[in-house]
Amino acid sequence: MFDADADSDSDGPRVTIRLPDEQLLDGALRRRRYDPGPGGGWWYMVELALWGVERGPDGVARAMPAPVTIWAPASMCTPQPGEDYSGVPTDRPGRAATAWLIEQLPAAPAGEDLRVHRRTCAIPTGQVHPASPDLIHRAIAAGATRCTVCAPPMT
Repeated sequence: MFDADADSDSDGPRVTIRLPDEQLLDGALRRRRYDPGPGGGWWYMVELALWGVERGPDGVARAMPAPVTIWAPASMCTPQPGEDYSGVPTDRPGRAATAWLIEQLPAAPAGEDLRVHRRTCAIPTGQVHPASPDLIHRAIAAGATRCTVCAPPMT
């Protein structure tokens, strides 16, 4: 089993996820939600540490950690012993879940370290926090950027 814990600076509780081809990977549980519709159930947002390529100033390709965030059925995820899951953000039907998230980008320069996402976006790799429309407007005024994948409106 691949152990991403050594290369990941993840701060979420660890979970083991079973992929469709039966591989087992360790990841960080970022969020969970309950989908009440037909075929619904609990879903986990899991961050996996995978490899990506980055070219240095010398043009040489180097393998670099490239975290990927996915939604997986909870039935395919196994909690790891000793992990505390009580602080994982949880969306439940019937609760007024915010439509927006603000992501704190881990390595961005000051003033460029916030990004706005739709609540359902699975792209964030930094710390995410639910945000009210008022907070989103203040973040935008302070220079937050808009996710180019989920394209939240910035009005």
